[in-house]
Amino acid sequence: MPTASYVASRDTVTVAGGTVAAAADSSSALRIFRAIPFAAPPVGDLRWRVPQPVPAWTGVRRSDNFSAACLMGDRPAGRVGSILYQQTESQSEDCLYLNVWTGAASAAERRPVMVLLHGGAYQLGAGSQPNYNGKGLAAKGAVVVTLNYRLGPLGFLAHPELTAEAGSSGNYALHDAVAALKWVRDHIAAFGGDPGNVTVFSESAGSALASVLYASPLAAGLFHRLVLESLAALPAGAALPTLAQAQAAGTAFAANLGASDLASLRSRPAAAIMAGAGAITAPIVDGVLLPDQLDLLLKSGTVNAVPLLAGWNADEGTPYPPFATTLAGYESTAAARFGSLAADFKAAYPATSDAEVQAMAYQPMRDGTFAWNVWTFARAHAARAQAPAYLYFFTRRPAYHADQTFTGQSPAERFGAYHSLEQVYFYDNLDVSAPTRAYTAVDRHIASTASSYLVNFARTGDPNGSGLPAWPRFTGPASATMEIGDTIAPVAVPFQDKLAFWDRYYTATLGRGLPF
Repeated sequence: MPTASYVASRDTVTVAGGTVAAAADSSSALRIFRAIPFAAPPVGDLRWRVPQPVPAWTGVRRSDNFSAACLMGDRPAGRVGSILYQQTESQSEDCLYLNVWTGAASAAERRPVMVLLHGGAYQLGAGSQPNYNGKGLAAKGAVVVTLNYRLGPLGFLAHPELTAEAGSSGNYALHDAVAALKWVRDHIAAFGGDPGNVTVFSESAGSALASVLYASPLAAGLFHRLVLESLAALPAGAALPTLAQAQAAGTAFAANLGASDLASLRSRPAAAIMAGAGAITAPIVDGVLLPDQLDLLLKSGTVNAVPLLAGWNADEGTPYPPFATTLAGYESTAAARFGSLAADFKAAYPATSDAEVQAMAYQPMRDGTFAWNVWTFARAHAARAQAPAYLYFFTRRPAYHADQTFTGQSPAERFGAYHSLEQVYFYDNLDVSAPTRAYTAVDRHIASTASSYLVNFARTGDPNGSGLPAWPRFTGPASATMEIGDTIAPVAVPFQDKLAFWDRYYTATLGRGLPF
């Protein structure tokens, strides 16, 4: 971001690198600071290095506009692209900036701090998305921070020459998150935040990254509460790649680009690197940021044990391709994917006709990709009993997207409580969501309640508060979860018969017991 000279503003704050001015659209109730650098631009020789110190600037940096987003991979076509990925931000390799919303009148207030890791399948997204606007949570007393982290191969490439250069490689996106948390530790007090009370909150891929930070020694002491929405880095049936595996993939990736060495890779245009974004897009067990497989660290208790709030949505899978649409497709897909466990899968997800296949078509994605991860992470956390946990189940099914038709679903359930829907409710962002939706009084009540729970949790490690339905603590599989939707009350954890299949699939394919 270019340096700009001082303009009239409501406030200025000095941070690493220089002084920033509150944005022109700040008010007496809310100060906004956009595009504050938390690391040097990761360009040129700094591509594929851990974040470096912020270069100093002169004058006062304006914060009226967001920075460019990090370079992204291609948005998926069809339902996934149209419903989940609406962002239109400009993009650049120079993207390591964060944004702050604060209602604090002075640095002495010590408000709870909430740091958001955005979603986007490790290759999309930005902290500037409208759905992540911090004003809703800041109005309830939090200091909110959103940030960008490197995506796709720019955020995750491992390569033997990179390892030789720095002792390890890969996980640059996670190093970016750690650098942002260190910036928060060092500077958030100037914005009225408490560096000793930091919540990492997150959704989808950001939630998986946050679950890795929970087990990372590099993040120890940098956050004090954790919110996981819809994902953790515990995919049933597959371990995270090791450094050796990731280096082999990185070597093949470089060869496909015609890059014979690291210097050649660094000289390639960033757009050319990102053109292969789907090939290198995942956290890895690098031995430094993540010492071992996440499930093994959870089982041993070698984690940054902090209070946990986690959950998933009733219809997580509806934006994604169906498991099958015909009985023949159901049979062949089950056999190909689950082999000797195919009969077990079909017992959990029975279907004897095309209509029954279509009725269950989005459930395996909901359960195996999203719900099981969070369910297992929460069970492991509760089993260690090192800090409290609270589980939610989001069920609001708004009536928009009426143009989409899925066999076996009523109009209000065509997408239902789909993956990522909960964000604008928990963040109290209905009025600034993108695209604009026809929200009702019911939606506004849910958003007011859900966001109050979230800020209470950030403040104290317990979501409960005056005037809110009591949310029970999660202590294990027999505990209730908190339904948040048209009904807001404790209920039994749903789909446990289906989730039990994914337990069996995990133990059979990884050859080890559950992580608790």
